[in-house]
Amino acid sequence: MNKRICYISPVSIHSYRWIETFYQKGYKISLIADSRVWVDPTSVNIPVYVLPTLKKTNIHRQLLPNFLSITRVLKKTKPDFVNLHAQLHYGPALILNRVPFLLTSWGLEVLELPHTNPFRRALAKSTAMNACKITVDAECLKNIWVRAGVPENKIEIVPFGVDTKLFHPNVDGHIVRKKLYIKANDIAIISTRAFYDHYNIECLINAIPIIVKKHRNVKFIIKGTGPLERNLKNLAKELRIEEYVRFLEPVPYHEIPQHLAAADIYISTSFIDSTSVSLLEAMACGLPPITTDIPGNREWINNEVNGLLYPPKDHKTLAEKVMHLVEHEDQRRSFGERNLRIIQKRATWEKCVSKMEAIYQSLP
Repeated sequence: MNKRICYISPVSIHSYRWIETFYQKGYKISLIADSRVWVDPTSVNIPVYVLPTLKKTNIHRQLLPNFLSITRVLKKTKPDFVNLHAQLHYGPALILNRVPFLLTSWGLEVLELPHTNPFRRALAKSTAMNACKITVDAECLKNIWVRAGVPENKIEIVPFGVDTKLFHPNVDGHIVRKKLYIKANDIAIISTRAFYDHYNIECLINAIPIIVKKHRNVKFIIKGTGPLERNLKNLAKELRIEEYVRFLEPVPYHEIPQHLAAADIYISTSFIDSTSVSLLEAMACGLPPITTDIPGNREWINNEVNGLLYPPKDHKTLAEKVMHLVEHEDQRRSFGERNLRIIQKRATWEKCVSKMEAIYQSLP
């Protein structure tokens, strides 16, 4: 008999993929959500309990009411266990209710722990120590938890795998190129990260004047949204590079492969990250990547073997890396071929789901 799982998670494409998959496998799923981030997909037919979103301005008065709401939902749904996604601050509610839970962490909530205040570190450690298991999407996150005192054997690495039926090198991107007025002999470069500080899209925009001064046939697809959108568009205007840039709003998830297929090179400028799903999706489409030289990216990109790494925030070096790949089509092709093999070996969605399901079945 399949288990009853209650997810406590922001509604994002990351959480939605797990929820949809295990719902289709026959697990009895419920969801407690207090925010929507990045993507708001169509929900599967499950009970969803919406809590007020916690913000810096209301957390002091809203956290306890949310704890009480979580308690009521857990009593109603009676899950076999909870899968807590990223939101470490809800750990105490689960601990007080004595509900077994799996902690899944995948990004800033862990990466920033070494630099946060002692109270948040203590809260995070308490949540981690009381979880039955912890899953992370990158070795660098596991190392942070271990340095915080969490036993290593309690932590499993499970990347957010790639649906290779959706993301693959045979996707046709010609329609997208036509809509964006990108010619057949243009080299298209794509960024798919959101417009937030840590994704550092500004670095890419600052690199563009250097690149197009030498290669006027290079076009940039910058797809995303976020609080820095106006600033980034204004920067492109100030630098007089608007004719080379195509700013795009986020598209439905199933359309992302066509946009990747429209590109010749993938770029990620984030200066803090774990395993980037966007990077894995680009790799699955056979794109050569240029990414920041940070631990999360080094777990997937071997410099000058299957991609290029550059120092975070260094737009001049980024420009040099882009121009190198623009000028070396053979290297772009070889990087792409190696990336396809890496995804098939380490990061298909089926393999990652099987690993997560084995963890689910091991829980009490």
